[in-house]
Amino acid sequence: MIHFKEDSEAAKKRVELWWKNEPADRALLQIPAPRERPVFSLPEKEAPTIHDYWTNPVYVIPRIINKLSRTWFGGESFPVLYPVAGRIVSITCKYLGSPNIYIDKETTWSKPIIDDWDVCPELNIDPENTWWKLTKNLLHTCSEAIQKYNLECFMGIPDLNGPTEVLSGLRNPEKLCIDLIISPDRVKAAAQKVQDAWYTAWEGTSGIANQYGGYFNWMGVWSEQKAIDLQSDFSTLISPEMFGEFVIPLLKKQIELFPRTIFHLDGPGMVRHLDQLLDLSGLNAIQWIPGAGGGRTSEWMDLMHRIQAGGKSLYVYCEPDEAAFLVKNLDSRGLMLVVNGCRSEREARKLISEVTQHSVK
Repeated sequence: MIHFKEDSEAAKKRVELWWKNEPADRALLQIPAPRERPVFSLPEKEAPTIHDYWTNPVYVIPRIINKLSRTWFGGESFPVLYPVAGRIVSITCKYLGSPNIYIDKETTWSKPIIDDWDVCPELNIDPENTWWKLTKNLLHTCSEAIQKYNLECFMGIPDLNGPTEVLSGLRNPEKLCIDLIISPDRVKAAAQKVQDAWYTAWEGTSGIANQYGGYFNWMGVWSEQKAIDLQSDFSTLISPEMFGEFVIPLLKKQIELFPRTIFHLDGPGMVRHLDQLLDLSGLNAIQWIPGAGGGRTSEWMDLMHRIQAGGKSLYVYCEPDEAAFLVKNLDSRGLMLVVNGCRSEREARKLISEVTQHSVK
């Protein structure tokens, strides 16, 4: 068995407490860092096309396994393989028929397909859909590689976004905003169909991925029980009243389907919806991201205090030089910091020690 993390069981116990918003021995940390030597190595080939780079297991699987092998997983970070890259943005749109657009090796996009509600597509997942078949193939091939090379690691599902986010991609964000005013019933009906397809996608992908012990989405948070991230970046364009009418009912249904949920709160434009999110009794956690131009995480202390005071666990990204300040000034109960930028395992271990000393309980 090839091991990538020596303290998985201790990390799992802390994450279980985090989901329950109960105190652990310190604030939680996802803190990956480069290893001096890779644990394992596979030969890689240069993909001949950008399509192959994203979707052909011959090129994808060795690349992601080698990346895992070069990484030390500190704190509550786990070795997770994501054969369907999170940077394949709006992949659920592709499952529903939206043509893919390759931007570069960092991201892809999708083309809107709902031009007229009177000729709206079915909005369900066809088993013969090209991107659905590509996804299943990548997941199955990754699973075979884990078993072939005897890897002790996990597998995560694609970034499925959320129903309103997907619908805005299928329709066009500006058009959907107008639809909320002039065709609200059509939007609600379409969003429910997208939500059903979204859950079908989760079932189909997690059924393959979670066989290696626990559930992982793109945030990298382990869960023994069914867990999912909730998203609605589209909501930066709408009022709190519209959020309450169109988004909250969908979120409540998602929370009913999953015992563990975390909402992706991205950017200052989403802050006006925070009170309604805090009122969702079944929502376990909130991920706060300041967003482009929003400053550093440590500049948003009042907002993070509001989230913690609202009884939700908190998940935030930060730089190494912010970590000590955050753990000194936030409640360590239900706090998870994702620290990027450590240059070595030694530096990451030192930071874990500092966080342990400064954690406020």
